[in-house]
Amino acid sequence: MIIDSSQDGAEAGLSAFTQVPEPGTVEAEFTGADSTPVQRRWVEAAVAVRFEQLAPVAPFPVVPGRRWGPGWWWSATTGRHVMHGSRAMCTQLMVLDRDPQVVGLSARPVRLIWRDPDSRRVLTWVPQLFARYADGRALLADCPATSEPSAGRAGRAAAVLAAACAAVGFTYRRLVPPEKVVAANVRWLAGYRPPPPPGRRRP
Repeated sequence: MIIDSSQDGAEAGLSAFTQVPEPGTVEAEFTGADSTPVQRRWVEAAVAVRFEQLAPVAPFPVVPGRRWGPGWWWSATTGRHVMHGSRAMCTQLMVLDRDPQVVGLSARPVRLIWRDPDSRRVLTWVPQLFARYADGRALLADCPATSEPSAGRAGRAAAVLAAACAAVGFTYRRLVPPEKVVAANVRWLAGYRPPPPPGRRRP
């Protein structure tokens, strides 16, 4: 069963953030092959860089007192571990990992940088997930813990990322958490995705 937990179309609540920078003025920062930071115009990097192959451009924060911290998910799609920073993100990784159209996954591979048209301040945002599809499409996504519309800094960033992604044929989404029963089933089925330890067979 393929589960689509994404939100289609414009996200509710983003219409208030109408002032977004021109996509051509947005910059992308990512980690190069020699582990050094690289910064290029977003519209150039999006068509030239394989973000699904990159290491995180920034680590996930560790929040004292939170029961769930950063970890690793073994992806059957990529045959390697993908980092996650929350339970909500781990669940979305499991969902995308089950999608037969997804051929690449990575965590926090790029930081987008822009100058806010209103305040003229330089702002940044690191989306949590990147997915590459078999037909070449690409998804940048964040994984909130609730389905509430984004607001404040997250809402402004969502509007900027949606416009920047649309300009290069990508999609940006805030992935809605699946229902509890669906999430539990996905986690249970995901336990059969990793290969068994050496010398053991699956039951």
